[in-house]
Amino acid sequence: MNSPPLILKNPKGWFAAGAEIEKALTVLSDGAFKLFVYLCLNARRDTGGLETTQTDLARSLRKGTASIRSYLREMETAGVCRSHFSRSPASRGRIEVTEAFWPYRKPESVKPDPEAEAFVAALKKLLQPRPCIQTVFSTAHEILARSRFQQGIALERIERAILLGCVRKYASWRNNPRQGPIRSLRYFQSLLDELDQPNVGPDYWTYLRLRLQRMEKPWNQNPGPDLSPEPIQPPPSHSQTSTMSAPPKERR
Repeated sequence: MNSPPLILKNPKGWFAAGAEIEKALTVLSDGAFKLFVYLCLNARRDTGGLETTQTDLARSLRKGTASIRSYLREMETAGVCRSHFSRSPASRGRIEVTEAFWPYRKPESVKPDPEAEAFVAALKKLLQPRPCIQTVFSTAHEILARSRFQQGIALERIERAILLGCVRKYASWRNNPRQGPIRSLRYFQSLLDELDQPNVGPDYWTYLRLRLQRMEKPWNQNPGPDLSPEPIQPPPSHSQTSTMSAPPKERR
C-alpha cells in the first residue's frame, strides 16, 4: 500500500532544513542556533541575507541586545554567517548566512571571494573599536572596501588613515563639540594621499596610536564629544608632519 503524498500545512515561507541545519546544530550554542533558525526563516532565499537591527532581533527572540551581539560573534567565529552592524543596536545592518550553511544555491555573482571577504572583515574590525565612528557597514561601504582591495591598498595603510582621521575628529570636537561622529568610510579617503609625506617614520604611527588610546579613554568612560583631550601634536622628531594635524572636511 502506497503512502499518501505529504502536504505542507502552510507552504508559504517553507525552508529546506537539511544537512546545513544539522551541521549548525553541532557547532552552535542553543541561543546562537535559535538565532540561526530565525535567520533561515526570514533571510532571502537567493542570497541568505537579512537586513535588520540588533534591537529587532532581540525583540523577536526575546533576548537582550548584548546576547544578540554575543550570538553573532559566535556564529561568525564558527563560519556560519557574516554580519555588518554599527555600535548602535538600533542601527540597521545586514547578516548573511555563509555558503556552507545555506541550503539554497546562491547566484554566481554573489559568491564571495575569500581574500576580498577577509580584507573587508579586517577593515570592519579596524572601525569597530573606535567610539568616534558610528556607521552601519552598509552595502555601499562594502563596495568601497572591495574597491580598495582591488586597487591593492594595504590594510596597514588604511589603518594609518583611520588613526589619523580619528585623532583629528577628537581634536576638532574640542573646538566644536556639536560636530557629529564619523558616519562614512569615505571620511578617510582623502587621508590616504597624505600618508606619503616625507620624514614620517614608523615611530610616528606608534605615537599616534598611543595618543588615540589616551583620547578615547575619557570617551569610553563617559561618552561625549566635549571629553576629548587637547589637540594632537606631532612628536618632536617629526615636526615636519605638523600639516597632518588639521581636521579634514567629512565626506558623507
